[in-house]
Amino acid sequence: MTQYPGLSLALRYFDPSDQLSTAGAIYPMGISADCWGSQSEMLLVREAAMMIVMDQLSEKPLWYEKVHDNAIADKWIEEGLAIPVQPLYDTITRGKIRERLGSDITYPRRLPTLLNRQCMEYCIQELRAKAEYYKKTGLIPTLDASATVVKSDVLVDKQLHEQLQAAFATLQKDQAASPDWHPKTDGKVQNLLHPSMYPLVYGKSRVFQEEVVGVEDAIDRWAGKGTVIRTQPAYDTRGGALLDAPAGNLWSATYQWLPSNVKFQDDGSVRFTSYINNLHPVKYRSIYRVLEKLIEKALPAWDLCVAPYEGGSVASSSAGRTQPRFPMPDKPDDLNDENWDPPFDNMEWPLPEEEASQTQAEDDAASSAAGTDDEEQDEEEEEFDERDSEGNWLGGTKREIHWQKTRTAVQPEPPAFEAWDYGVKPGMSLREKFKDLQVIVKMASIELTPEKPDFPQGSWHVEGLLNEKIVGTALYYLDSENITTSHLDFRMQTDHYQTELMELVGQDRFSWLQLVYGTNLRNAPCLQNYGSVETKQGRLVAFPNTFQHRVSPFELKDKTKPGHRRFIAIWLVDPLTRIISTANVPPQQQSWWLDQAFGKLRVPDANKVPQPIAKLILERAPGDKIEALQAAANGRRELPPVVLEMVRSQFGDALPMSDEEAKEHRLKLMDERTSTEKDTRDQWSRREYNFCEH
Repeated sequence: MTQYPGLSLALRYFDPSDQLSTAGAIYPMGISADCWGSQSEMLLVREAAMMIVMDQLSEKPLWYEKVHDNAIADKWIEEGLAIPVQPLYDTITRGKIRERLGSDITYPRRLPTLLNRQCMEYCIQELRAKAEYYKKTGLIPTLDASATVVKSDVLVDKQLHEQLQAAFATLQKDQAASPDWHPKTDGKVQNLLHPSMYPLVYGKSRVFQEEVVGVEDAIDRWAGKGTVIRTQPAYDTRGGALLDAPAGNLWSATYQWLPSNVKFQDDGSVRFTSYINNLHPVKYRSIYRVLEKLIEKALPAWDLCVAPYEGGSVASSSAGRTQPRFPMPDKPDDLNDENWDPPFDNMEWPLPEEEASQTQAEDDAASSAAGTDDEEQDEEEEEFDERDSEGNWLGGTKREIHWQKTRTAVQPEPPAFEAWDYGVKPGMSLREKFKDLQVIVKMASIELTPEKPDFPQGSWHVEGLLNEKIVGTALYYLDSENITTSHLDFRMQTDHYQTELMELVGQDRFSWLQLVYGTNLRNAPCLQNYGSVETKQGRLVAFPNTFQHRVSPFELKDKTKPGHRRFIAIWLVDPLTRIISTANVPPQQQSWWLDQAFGKLRVPDANKVPQPIAKLILERAPGDKIEALQAAANGRRELPPVVLEMVRSQFGDALPMSDEEAKEHRLKLMDERTSTEKDTRDQWSRREYNFCEH
């Protein structure tokens, strides 16, 4: 008997013996900092800048050919060096730099430069290696350090693109009379297919322990059948292998999105073996076939970026990059003169008269504020204390303090270039490791009008709750018309206790580290920004669910005309953890069941349905207008009272869920997830570095 979290197993069940000892791995998720394998290494601001610049260069037409032309490469190097420092630095340090209370000074202060020629030459070498991989696979690994984002404008060919457009057009036409505008989006987001409608509802949905529900037989054979799944405890303490702590609020005790099962075929294709929730399995057979093709296209992108965590890392099995390019600094202590420009012994002293006067005025003000008088003290020998703009105490002679206040951090130079092996390791592709997968599908269109011309910036989030165990995302941007450029921003969480770095510096001697990593190490959030990827028409973007991401704002180009952006999201469920799917839960759409059961019933044949049964159905489904069923309810074919009572008792809650009821559940599900997303963002922001205590 197959067991699932929430069905025969505890909802929060993870078996350490199965996942860590036997399988030797788990797929990480970024919903909590306590999820194993979900954190990024801290990246030098210089490396983050290089990632962003490489992504921008790979947006150039025919970049994969032109990067091998030395003249063009030299031009790109100059372009990279000419990028203004401030906006690039702001992107890298977003959310990591705090403003001093009562001051407009941010700390650590910005570096005067980020990239030099060595950095850009390294970028060209890496882009050349990525170009060769792209020519073989059509995939571009980008924004890659501890984890990888993948983009491709060629994976989905013209024929499949047109088939997907036709699928969208069909669904929009069929839903035109009653479009489903996603709640709380100001009528801008039209759902064509969304997992929040008709989800698994604990204590309500009917389920089977075994995976018996298929695709074309899902409605006529299984709808309304099964056993009501039991309600779940609001909280239990079984965290298991996934988490260091149970993090109970990251599960829902009420709802779960329902994935569909897809099986690998002998010819290399995939086929749905259970219906897609909210997509009619008979009426839209052709759309099922098209979505199967899109999943096939997403598989190599997931192989490149979604990898299990094993042996304390994901490096051994991943095809994409899993570690920074720059090694950890070996002598990061502030007392290391080599970390500063100028070195202390090379600093001009005494200062030129004008600069000395200004410095003296600043020192006098500081001394006055501290209530000291040093007029008669020897400036060369007396020790002083004051804070710099970063809040750090500075100590020493006036010369030493001046040096500490004016010195510039020497940034590490790029190491010798070594190409990353992007090839999928033998036996490690999803197709080789598993016979089938579970996926969740969403189709939506953002519709803008002259009355509603802009779409706001999204909130930082990861996908799903721990119920769904989503480990990877593939987004296909199908159609964009009359809208400005939009991006997806990416960031990861880092470890709040940087043990190795802390052991390399003395107490309060980490100013250099703060400067070169672009983060305050006393009390700033443990975040690592990776940059953003443009979401243009025809592009597939894939990434692991360890990334928090958000949509950038966009608007109509021509404010007098409507515009739209249409996309398909496919979410990959952890292949090592089977969850309840549409193979266990028969279709819950009341309208599907009624149409299947009575849609072909003609009014002249209405007397075939006993009047009490017709009435009973219409009592439970007042919104559905089937003319023949109405006629049967007005007919005269009766049932014996004892039989009618038996029917009533057996009928119970067997009638599937109405659209109104499903929408009520959706609102509750959304409120629950909005609260959890906020808790997750707050947790990411509250988790802070604390180098001063070591």
